[in-house]
Amino acid sequence: MSEQDLTRRELLTRGAGAVVLTGAAVVGGFSLHDSRVGSEFPQPSPRKFRPRNYFADVEFPHGNPRISVAFGGEDRIEGIVRAAVAGLDPMHGMGRFIRQGDSVLIKPNVGFDRPPHLGATTHPEVLRWVIRLCMESGASRVTIADNPIESPEACFRRSGILRVAESEGAQILWPDRNDIETVTLRDGAPDRRKGEILSRWPVFHRPLAQADKVIGVAPVKDHNLCGASMGLKNWYGLLGGRRNLLHQAIHEVISDLGLLISPTLVIADGTRVMMTSGPTGGRITDVKPGGLLGRPVIVASVDPVACDAWCYSNLMGRDPASLSYIDMARMKIAAEATTGSRRFGEGDWQAYERQGKIVTTQV
Repeated sequence: MSEQDLTRRELLTRGAGAVVLTGAAVVGGFSLHDSRVGSEFPQPSPRKFRPRNYFADVEFPHGNPRISVAFGGEDRIEGIVRAAVAGLDPMHGMGRFIRQGDSVLIKPNVGFDRPPHLGATTHPEVLRWVIRLCMESGASRVTIADNPIESPEACFRRSGILRVAESEGAQILWPDRNDIETVTLRDGAPDRRKGEILSRWPVFHRPLAQADKVIGVAPVKDHNLCGASMGLKNWYGLLGGRRNLLHQAIHEVISDLGLLISPTLVIADGTRVMMTSGPTGGRITDVKPGGLLGRPVIVASVDPVACDAWCYSNLMGRDPASLSYIDMARMKIAAEATTGSRRFGEGDWQAYERQGKIVTTQV
């Protein structure tokens, strides 16, 4: 069997291996139901690094759209990306988010050794035009980073991300053990009643530490463990350590990551939506351009939670209420807002629709 023709059976076999490891962790005392809150996962020695809010200094007008949707033909990727970003601010476009001299981290999904047409990774041409927009807005440096499940070099090369990054003058930061730092997510112990699970965890920190702005660019796809992999799940790719242990509470973990990473902007890549057999796929029949829309689509948003909910509903045809991490992330961000943090986390994308804060553009 070739890597390109990965089957559901192989995926389940790999998943079974993760379950065995998870079971071993539970037997070893790291039970998710342990009454000692915070002991669910091995806790490395804490360090003093925690990602900052990369949206905090963006002067985003209250009346501007929160979600911008653009769609068109498969030969119009540049126009679709430009239109999606411009929809959030027609006057400034990407310039609303990126300032002269900014160091920008773009986090695509490069988790698997798959070619672009299978939809398991971010489309390289979508990435190309996001890089261009950042450069045009004055970015002094654009960095591309991910910590793939499979061989980083193989994943970056076969997905087309390496070729595009090099041709556009973006720097790739390869994952290195010296760049994995333990990040403190919250000061106190996690409260399981609130869906909290992580207090500290190893993170590929260098890309975050050197960035002024952070943009997530994630494909929209099915996921056998958590229902769907989109913008919030994309941050999973910056985790180090024994990530398989996190599968025991994957919705809690994803929503915690939604609290940990406050991006400048998120972009959902709906050029090829993996409708089934996610997250790895392996068959072209798993993929539909634009999902239910039937045409390549890009969604740009300043609200990662609402963006995921919109994509899950409109591109995959599924009810966001069934995706537990959506509501968990909404509640955690809402609780954080009491401290004066500037970020959006609306779980009901239709609330934005009623407010006229969703725009759609055909290219």
